[in-house]
Amino acid sequence: MTEPVRLSKFLAHQQGISRREAEHLIAKGVVRVAGEIVEAPFFKVTDEEVTVDEGASMAPIEPLTLVWYQPPGTPLPDPLTLRDGAPRSALDNSGADWLKVHFLSQQPLAELGEDESGLAVWSQNRGVIRKLGDDLDQLEQEYVVEVEGTLDDEGLKRIGFALCADIRGRKPKVSVSWQSDTRLRIAMKRVPVGGIRGAVEEQGLKVIEVRRLRLGAILLGRMAPGEWRFLPVDVRF
Repeated sequence: MTEPVRLSKFLAHQQGISRREAEHLIAKGVVRVAGEIVEAPFFKVTDEEVTVDEGASMAPIEPLTLVWYQPPGTPLPDPLTLRDGAPRSALDNSGADWLKVHFLSQQPLAELGEDESGLAVWSQNRGVIRKLGDDLDQLEQEYVVEVEGTLDDEGLKRIGFALCADIRGRKPKVSVSWQSDTRLRIAMKRVPVGGIRGAVEEQGLKVIEVRRLRLGAILLGRMAPGEWRFLPVDVRF
């Protein structure tokens, strides 16, 4: 019986490539052990057949951005748990595979308030990380607030004033309107984290849910709570 050896070491020897190149191929999901894809370079092999998918290349693995419909009352999870524990949305048009590497080193961005739900974002892409960090205040965000109670136009204006109360300098434009008898729409830049609920409740409305529908140009769309999707590599917020 052959002594067990790390898959990356075995593949490097088999293919005549460096250990780093072997690990890259493994991460791309093109290496199979006994016919099954293995994505762990430290996986031990002995006498099993190890193959590389035909047409596999050393092209870089593109960093991806991941969005998730964060359900009410659910904390932000480790993105890797979404891979096998949550459904992928039919809205995903990224063309990306389910590679483990796409879920690793994902940085949470523009995080929702503790009592908010809706569009949550992670990214591995440096450009997206910078955009949703340094330039977040330049992006308009849209929320829907499920409420009980009634409020006149003056009350809607007071909600807008409250959302801007702690912002110095030029105050952003805030749009507050009724979408239905039980639903408010709020759109603004420089959203105070967790501040929407308080601003609405101050006007006597009972807040059922605060849900983010849009961040810049990225929409939650018709995703169901708990679903996730990758964004295309060239997407712009």
